[in-house]
Amino acid sequence: MSDLSHPDPIQPIDVGEILDRIGGDTSFLKELLNIYFQEYEKKKGLLDRAIADQDFTQLSELGHSLKGSSANLSLTRLRKIAHVLETAGKEKKLQSAREAVQALDVEVESLRAFLAKNQLDQLP
Repeated sequence: MSDLSHPDPIQPIDVGEILDRIGGDTSFLKELLNIYFQEYEKKKGLLDRAIADQDFTQLSELGHSLKGSSANLSLTRLRKIAHVLETAGKEKKLQSAREAVQALDVEVESLRAFLAKNQLDQLP
């Protein structure tokens, strides 16, 4: 899965784009990101279960949901990985789904680190 092992050099979030979309409201952005992280943690458990159960429908649905929420927040790399997960579920490719779930975890941590490094986790 070369597209997951060599992530795009772009930032994990397009801050300018999302701020434009939400009228420059940084406190709203912080709230949206907090909700995203909370929802991701809930979905992570569901993803792990779906992998264990080889529940391809669930994998596809979770991938689709994560793709949409990631796109809404201008999380380009997460959106791409979620798309891979959605496709893996549809095509019943368990190994691709496993790799996508692992890549999601890595990218979520990359996003957290980026936000902390750029003090975006400190938004009012």
